[in-house]
Amino acid sequence: MEISVYDWVYIITAILFNLLIAGIFILQKHDKEQLTRLLGIGWLCLFIPLLAVFIHYLSIGKPFWVWVCYGLVLLYMLVELTLDYILKVDFRTRWITHAPYILLEYAALFSLIAIAIDINQTLGWIVSASFWVLMGCLIYLYTGRRRRKMT
Repeated sequence: MEISVYDWVYIITAILFNLLIAGIFILQKHDKEQLTRLLGIGWLCLFIPLLAVFIHYLSIGKPFWVWVCYGLVLLYMLVELTLDYILKVDFRTRWITHAPYILLEYAALFSLIAIAIDINQTLGWIVSASFWVLMGCLIYLYTGRRRRKMT
């Protein structure tokens, strides 16, 4: 099956999605708040191409599971925008608010991979590799750090 322009936009955006989060983790480790915020805004801008591809996928009749996966990705981005940039809520310090956020985040990350594999298995592995880069940066973020007590 030939890969459409929309599929390529999705794959590139999914890779950037993961790598920008990885970059945010590295910047957080080094207390670079302004750069972290700038990368976060760049990450949020990925909503635009993702939404365009989602609308295209709806119009061509992609399977329902793709819509659900895509919905999880877009919902995660909207939650991130709302909590971190609009309401500026420190939800990460309390398990009652952080746990559902983490579940949504990982559902979105795995959804990115699932959709990519559906497009093309090799490209799906590349998106998966970018996810593992993100995971490595998450480990880097928390190594050598004092753990804050969650309430």
